[in-house]
Amino acid sequence: MKRIRFIPAQVKTVPDDRPDACPHCGGGILNKHGRADKPVKDLFVKSVTVHRYLCQSCERTFRHYPQGIDRSGQSQRMRGWAALMWALGMSLRSAGDTLSTFGESLSRASVWRDVQEAGENARRRLAERAPVRASAVGADETHVRMNGKKKIVGVVTDAQTGQVLGLDVLVERDSDAFMDWIGRYADEFSVEAIVTDDLNTYKPVVERLGIDHQICMAHLLKWVWSRLDKIDGMEWFKDLIWRLLKELPANGGLELLRLERLVRDAEDQSLRRPRVELSGKRWALLCRRQRGNVPWINNATERAMGRSKVRHRTTRGQ
Repeated sequence: MKRIRFIPAQVKTVPDDRPDACPHCGGGILNKHGRADKPVKDLFVKSVTVHRYLCQSCERTFRHYPQGIDRSGQSQRMRGWAALMWALGMSLRSAGDTLSTFGESLSRASVWRDVQEAGENARRRLAERAPVRASAVGADETHVRMNGKKKIVGVVTDAQTGQVLGLDVLVERDSDAFMDWIGRYADEFSVEAIVTDDLNTYKPVVERLGIDHQICMAHLLKWVWSRLDKIDGMEWFKDLIWRLLKELPANGGLELLRLERLVRDAEDQSLRRPRVELSGKRWALLCRRQRGNVPWINNATERAMGRSKVRHRTTRGQ
């Protein structure tokens, strides 16, 4: 399980170092030019001392702040806690009210600005990192309510680590929309294989992209069980289907053809539907055996969707 460690910023009341250069011109000859008290919003510190410096090169003055303090009225520690509370599921109002128990309340607008700042910092750090390569990704979609209307949200994760690579609002749920959605990640992360549920919309997309496809076995087994459960009797037929799914033998295609001959003339056409659909999905069930880095199931994406739904429900209307 991936763990995230949150380390709050340290806040000091007095600067314990000198600036190396003038922020305006880069000059290195600086003289102290007084000090001032600055009130701040913080969990433990209410006021800090700020030193002023005069640059001998450009003759401009500037402030030098203690660790954990900048031009903002909140300390970096306070902004970090506000953003963390929102990320853990609190609404903007609830995050501000919770901080009031420590003696410093924040408005909804202040918490919103803190969250935006944290997001910008995270995006900047990600942009500075080396390009990410995810040879196998997981993709799934779900419905959420936005402004009272249902919207389709697509989630893409690294199939091996579970890292969320992106969340996108999808206009439609057809092949063209999925092509625009999946194609962008396939190019950006050099994707070679994808794990999805058994939705047929994915099939033409992966064929156009030229990447391998693994259908989540958990979704498929659930679908097959619901189909077979509606068939009365025919236990030999059900047992054979389950064996082909559990073992995925190399001669599974021939077994399905043999099964087609046996049920071809059956009056109950429900016997043919599972066989026909499994034949069409057979190669997407064997991707794992051909590529060792592809999981059998899409649990990583399912967990990411679950976390995003919790986040959405707790902040709806905020």
